[in-house]
Parts: sequence; C-alpha cells; structure tokens
Amino acid sequence: MPDRLDGPLAEFAALRREIDRRAVAQQQIFVLQVLTAGALFVIAFWHVSWAPWLLIIPFSSCLLCTASVAQIAAIATIVGYIRDELEPTIEGLGWERYRQQVPYPFTFPRLSHPNLLLFGGVPGLALVLALKPVLIDERLPAPGYVAAWLVGVLVAIYGAYLAWISATGRFFPRSRAPQAEPAAESQAEPET
Repeated sequence: MPDRLDGPLAEFAALRREIDRRAVAQQQIFVLQVLTAGALFVIAFWHVSWAPWLLIIPFSSCLLCTASVAQIAAIATIVGYIRDELEPTIEGLGWERYRQQVPYPFTFPRLSHPNLLLFGGVPGLALVLALKPVLIDERLPAPGYVAAWLVGVLVAIYGAYLAWISATGRFFPRSRAPQAEPAAESQAEPET
C-alpha cells in the first residue's frame, strides 16, 4: 500500500470509530428515555396522587432529544467529511456516496419514526395523563400546576419539533458545493 494512503486510511478508521461511539451514545439516550418515562408512567398510573410527576417527562424528553439530535448531527457531519474529503482521495472508499444514492429499504411513515414517537409522543401522552387528577377530582388545579403544565406543553412542542427535524433530516449538513478551480490567469503580456 502506498505511503500516501496511510494518513487518510488512519483518519478514516478513527472517524468510523467516532461514528460508532456516537451511535452507541445515541442508543443509550433512547434506553434512558424509555426507562425514565416508563417508570414515571407506571407510578402515576397506579397512584393518581403521583400524576403531577408526569410533568417531568416533557422536560427530560426535551433534554434527551437535544442530546440525541446532537449525536445525529455529529454523525452526519463526520459522514459528510468522509464522503467529501476522504473518499475522493482514497480509491476503493465509496460507501457513504453509495449509501446516499441507494434508497433506504425500510420506508416507514414519518409519523412512526422512533425519534418522533419517543421524544414527541411520550411527552404528549404524559401531559394528557397529568390531567387525570383534574378530571377525576373535577376541581380546578393550583395555579402552579397549571403553569407547570403549560410550560410542559411548550417544551413538549419544542421537543417534538426537534424530533421531527431529526426524522426528516432537515438539519443535516449539506454537501459542500464543489469549489471552482481558480481561473487560469491570462498569459502575461509581453513588456513593451
């Protein structure tokens, strides 16, 4: 193997390890979201007096969604660098370019995307279930509870927006436009 490929291949290997590390971190964020939301749902379902604890879910979901989107964006940036900078310099590397050209075989409706369900649907469900004590007692809740619920709605909407853009890929960095070659300078005019 020519020495000129040692540097780019080592860089490619390091970037692939970074992608793997970030993918693992993203999966851990998913697991944390499922566990925390699941535990709060179970507690609030069996004890109506604990339903206000469900108001924590929109806030934690938004924070975890932000962390997940940061991992997705970082992976997309690394993939773009591999595709645009490394693949043209190393013959035989072409996976990222190929992957963009071939349609993904698992086509699912955007509304069933895991990010949207986990970071958009779960907080919405928590907010609906947090109204359970109000509906059962049929009395007005405390103003602080209403304020926390309304702020939770705003945070849940923002988290759902982040989940939506991660599902549609709108925030991903675009390929850089090819840079124009410098124009050939006109031949120097002879001195007179």
